[in-house]
Amino acid sequence: MPELHSRAARWTVPLIVAALGLSACAEPEDDAAGESTAETPPAAEDAPESAQDTQGDGEADERLADFYAQEPDWEDCAAAMHCTDITVPVDYDDPEGDPLEIALIADSVSPDDDFVLTNPGGPGESGVDMVGEQLNGVVSAEVREELNIVGFDPRGVHRSDGVECMTDEEMDAYREEEADPELNPDEEFAQAREQAEELGAQCADRTGELLGHVDTFSAARDMDIIRGALGQDELHYMGFSYGTKLGMAYAELFPDLVGRFALDAMMDVTNGAHDLTVAQAVGFEEALRGFAEWCAAEAECTIAETPDEVVEAVRQLFAQVDEQPVTVEPAGRTLNVSMLVSGFITPMYSPEGWEFLAEALTLALEEGDYYAFMFWADQQAGRAPSGEYEWMSSWAFRSVMCLDYSMASDQESIEAEFEELTERAPTFGPYLGHSGVLCAEWPHEPVSDGWEPGSIADQELPPMLMVGTTGDPATPVQWAESMHDAVPSSSLIVYEGEGHVAYRPGNDCVTDLVDAWLVDGELEEGRFAC
Repeated sequence: MPELHSRAARWTVPLIVAALGLSACAEPEDDAAGESTAETPPAAEDAPESAQDTQGDGEADERLADFYAQEPDWEDCAAAMHCTDITVPVDYDDPEGDPLEIALIADSVSPDDDFVLTNPGGPGESGVDMVGEQLNGVVSAEVREELNIVGFDPRGVHRSDGVECMTDEEMDAYREEEADPELNPDEEFAQAREQAEELGAQCADRTGELLGHVDTFSAARDMDIIRGALGQDELHYMGFSYGTKLGMAYAELFPDLVGRFALDAMMDVTNGAHDLTVAQAVGFEEALRGFAEWCAAEAECTIAETPDEVVEAVRQLFAQVDEQPVTVEPAGRTLNVSMLVSGFITPMYSPEGWEFLAEALTLALEEGDYYAFMFWADQQAGRAPSGEYEWMSSWAFRSVMCLDYSMASDQESIEAEFEELTERAPTFGPYLGHSGVLCAEWPHEPVSDGWEPGSIADQELPPMLMVGTTGDPATPVQWAESMHDAVPSSSLIVYEGEGHVAYRPGNDCVTDLVDAWLVDGELEEGRFAC
């Protein structure tokens, strides 16, 4: 999920999100077109204090007994679904402090069927929306029939006390703000630090105590309270993209409570923030090459005649809008290069979006019409046509990232990371930005970083099913292969194809294997090709 622009964008925000805004449902709609690497993984004693307290048994802490004893009060909600809230502590080190309501939705609540918890990615994406609005396009009919599928909004996301930093008007102004061409790098850096300090203070003031507790390990602990409240002896889980990291965090904290885990579009949890950004930038660079080859071979794609010419046309378009932002009608809003790249990336998540991308590129290049890119950038930012932001997942994303990763924050180190990024991803690298300055001025220190699987649990992790796609631009297949190697008891499906997330109705090879595991518990060790 692309990130946002600011007056000193490259110093303060990442455009590509390291897992980063990676959602299971990032394909365009039909009407749209017309960070520093940890040198060594933390040992168990370096994990968040809350993680050390609960390894193996989430109900061991007597202070959490009432949370685990909850019984969901399901109420009928939209589209024949069932909704409820589950109470968790804001701070697991002080569970008697302020509580937090986590929003849940389920397609069914049959006591005869197992529950399977889901997460669509992000961090910052809404699991309630995925299950409530997109379930048929995400989960197979067999899984829907045999299991109770539960979505939730993680802490700090949307209905679960979503992180608040800006009003709708402030968000529009922030996204459309242009960099000052008169500033030199030193002045830009100083200005970025000042802006980051103001933003952090504003987020802390509007969000409150929760801002310091939206990290992945705290969200994983919420998942175990949800498990207990649902009356499940073990947690069955289906995570996509960032949701795979959330699942791996749960497995570290509660290895003995892991049930049937299916993790699609795997993240590599050993990576630091910079590794994630570089890998994703390279992934989108390769996806652009795939799009360019498709375009050059399609008669109706008239952008250019050769793949190299298509790529060059995209680079020139980015440079042109970087030099002179454009006005998009009919609203008369400004589209800067950060918003353009954000919108450009959206249809690249799946080959099904390439036709829309080609049409949008043609309109931009030949007629100066950038409406589609503004539309897609707004989708990524959560902005409705009315100008209202349903919820600002980008702020939840940034909050999680600042707590989850240690990042380079001095000017020299950030410049060095920019140089590597631009060298390895010449199309997207120059526009990606860096969140080190923002996180350095964040009101809360990071509580974790990358880790080796099993190092926090201090034991080998249990069997689970991992899925990777060879042409995934957002979560490279190498991440899935690395995690499979790090968890010897795991199984891996490698899908030969394009796009982000392989498990989807119609992709029978993948869905058959995943469904057999989720529904029947049938899992053969090893690696499978689809």
